[in-house]
Amino acid sequence: MDKITYRRSLAFWKAMGSLMFVLICLFLLLLIFIDEDISALQIFFFITSAIVGIPFFGSYLVVCLSRTLRKDTYLFIFDEHSISDGIRTVPWSAITKVEFEGASIRRWLRPRFPAFIFYLNDRSTWEVSTDYVLNDIELNQTGKKLRNLINQHGKTANK
Repeated sequence: MDKITYRRSLAFWKAMGSLMFVLICLFLLLLIFIDEDISALQIFFFITSAIVGIPFFGSYLVVCLSRTLRKDTYLFIFDEHSISDGIRTVPWSAITKVEFEGASIRRWLRPRFPAFIFYLNDRSTWEVSTDYVLNDIELNQTGKKLRNLINQHGKTANK
């Protein structure tokens, strides 16, 4: 079995960056109660920043910490017959193509992490989130590798 892995150190440092922003948001809330010479505009700014920042960076903190603490550091495990993300296993012959979808913001300012989307023969999709644990070069290499694997193993299985 071959693997496409990520660097645990990258996930750790991204978690620490998110933790820093969460702590800054909490400090802004604390300033409202500590500082006696604070204006109404500053109170509004601090509360708004905390309301936006804590869920946004907090969710990323949880995701990166979970990636850091995992025993295995793989996004995918594959062989000549199938590919798996550790939860779902799909045979190569069932995959028609793979695309990479970048990050976006969903409803209620919840982040949508970058993901590889596999389009299957039954017109369904299988989405595997990268959680920002790959840099741009690694994302491009992984995308190329996945497309080559689909072309190589998918066509062999269909013959």
